[in-house]
Amino acid sequence: MAGKPVQVRLLDLLTAACDLGPVRWAADRACRNKALVRRSAAVGAVAGAVVAHYQKRPWEAALAARQAAVYQKVFFRQRIRALGQRLDAEGDGMGQARRRELEAVVARFRGLRRELARQEEPLEIIGHLARYYADDMAADFNPAFFVAFRTVARRLFPNFVRSIRASGETPDTIGRVQRLMGTVPVFLLPNHVSNADHVPICFAVDAFRGRQPRIAAGANLFRGVSRQILPRMNAYKIRREHIGEGSSWLQDVKWFHNPVYRRVHTAYLRYGWDRNEPFLFYIEGTRSRDGTIGRPKMGIMEDLARYVADTGRTAYLVPVSLSYTVVPEDEEIEAARAGRNISKKDLVAQLVALDRAYREDHPAPVHVRFSEPVRLEPGGCDVRAAADRVMEKIRAGVVPTPTSALAAAIGACQQPGGPDPVFSPAAARTTAADRFPELSEDALDRALDLFHRRGFVAAGDRPGDPWRVTGAPLVRQYANRVAHLAGE
Repeated sequence: MAGKPVQVRLLDLLTAACDLGPVRWAADRACRNKALVRRSAAVGAVAGAVVAHYQKRPWEAALAARQAAVYQKVFFRQRIRALGQRLDAEGDGMGQARRRELEAVVARFRGLRRELARQEEPLEIIGHLARYYADDMAADFNPAFFVAFRTVARRLFPNFVRSIRASGETPDTIGRVQRLMGTVPVFLLPNHVSNADHVPICFAVDAFRGRQPRIAAGANLFRGVSRQILPRMNAYKIRREHIGEGSSWLQDVKWFHNPVYRRVHTAYLRYGWDRNEPFLFYIEGTRSRDGTIGRPKMGIMEDLARYVADTGRTAYLVPVSLSYTVVPEDEEIEAARAGRNISKKDLVAQLVALDRAYREDHPAPVHVRFSEPVRLEPGGCDVRAAADRVMEKIRAGVVPTPTSALAAAIGACQQPGGPDPVFSPAAARTTAADRFPELSEDALDRALDLFHRRGFVAAGDRPGDPWRVTGAPLVRQYANRVAHLAGE
């Protein structure tokens, strides 16, 4: 473990300790957050449900098996090639431990490719791939790890955790959500600001003694130590990337174009919903690239509507509004608009960096606001209308932070001034205070100082001179987060 940050080494040890059989057994009986879904049982049941579906549809099975096998072989070939090129390129500069690790991954992919090639009948291929996909996808919630991580996180990321503020639309909203969790299908639907979003949400849920939800997390987050942490925190891996990245003829094919993968995903969702496991997914699908709250993506929402129609059960959609004083990846998000890939970072490393920023800028609240649930009922439910209602509630529930309020005011007050727009700090503070009277003058002053230190704005040459907007895209990104509240 030499060379690893102390936080990562501590989490490695914590993961190993909490995976011990007696520890997991004791925690699952003593903890409030019990495992509602067992990973091994889920993998077997999901694979069985997928095979059962295709057994009744032989023609569909034949087409799906052929298509899925082609896609999977391309994926294995591309991964083997990419890893081989990396091993060759880095040569002796790569550490021996890392080289052995990558060589083991290559050997595993080659073994999986051979094993897939041995399957001949359509249902054999589907059963084989269904187990592989379910095993790759499934969360492995560990109550002992959850309790330990919650405790350790307060020490590893104290400034970030201390900044979390939970609130409800009404005095009883949070209590109502807590009472629904674990008894009916409950869905937490937040806007998506940062890769770290589920951390404040899960801390907020835990604070009101709610059940830890299963979290839909992009495969890009499962890297480094996060690969060990996320499944144990009840995050399941959802692959949204292209299957044939680097391939000349499958480069535009995504995982959800694979019919067997898509069927496994649906079966896995239903397995948890049948057991009233709370579920968290980002209804916008991905992080906002410009700060605005976007339109709902309907993939999982349509799965949910079919589930409600098939089972006759009512689902409860809980809008969750997130707002940050300091957006963790604000500069990276802006870079993404220019086409840069910002998805290949370890979550723990991001949290360590984020905590340093929150120490420097304290107090910098992260607001998690829960709105009254939207009911999705059987009998011709309009899922699009329900999704739009959720988005309305998310927008209305955003708590304005001093940074976003000041950014919106700067945008309203700025004037042309050579290469950069200029503005009066006094006018911007007054405008922000008029629009958001709940924000104090001190909070707005701290926001101006933060923008100045980070290079978003620059002071005038002399006292009383106008200030310049030197990072207009970033100021605009913060302003967009409250534009709907400011009437823009």
